[in-house]
Amino acid sequence: MDHAERRRLAILSMIGATSLWLVLGYATWLMNGCRAWLPYISDFDLYEPGDRIFTVGTFVSGFLVFWVVMELHSMNMKRLTKGGHGQVWHVLNHLAVFPGLIGAFSCIRIGTVPWDTDGPMHGHYAMDIFYNGVYWCLLVTFVSARIWRRSPSFKRILWMRLGAALSAAVGLYKMITAQIAVWGGDFDWDAYNASASNMLEFCTEALEPAINTGAAWEYVLVAGILGTILSFLPEVSFEGKAEPSENEE
Repeated sequence: MDHAERRRLAILSMIGATSLWLVLGYATWLMNGCRAWLPYISDFDLYEPGDRIFTVGTFVSGFLVFWVVMELHSMNMKRLTKGGHGQVWHVLNHLAVFPGLIGAFSCIRIGTVPWDTDGPMHGHYAMDIFYNGVYWCLLVTFVSARIWRRSPSFKRILWMRLGAALSAAVGLYKMITAQIAVWGGDFDWDAYNASASNMLEFCTEALEPAINTGAAWEYVLVAGILGTILSFLPEVSFEGKAEPSENEE
């Protein structure tokens, strides 16, 4: 298996596995008699069989994220070196690795701490995934834009990648602002955590609208991260070929 095939496999495995467990988690949520309006992804972790799906899914996705981050870092490093780009771009490419790996580690760990049993730790891992996921998306987008800046045929992909990365950033911002409107300093966390013990009451009642809105933005955030990764799929086929910037300068 050559570099291009390995990187294509990493991307497709990450997108496929993550999409699969998200769909299965939502399907089991509905099968349990819960409301159809989007729950937070972490709510899948409250009740079986969604609990098992969430735990296994986040574990697998975490390792696949690690694989994707390292493969794309290696690919960009080779292109930056071959294209003679400045040292600052090499540094940015290296910096992108750290948020990617932190997010991957937190994704592996979050499945072991449901929010109703350890809310602070679950929230810590969730924010690590989301913040670092957005940082990674923006950094790799900037680096790849530098590599392909002189390739008119590649501009459409770059714009799509930028759109996905910005969608992730907007989703994170809107999710947090929606949560702040509800989960303020006087919010009764003990009562909220205890409410999850009654599955049907918790997952069928109409929640605070701001909580529902925050959950919807979480899916925009995740879709933006997955979209950024998916946008690299056509790019890996250029592995080993001359850079467009070299041919078109």
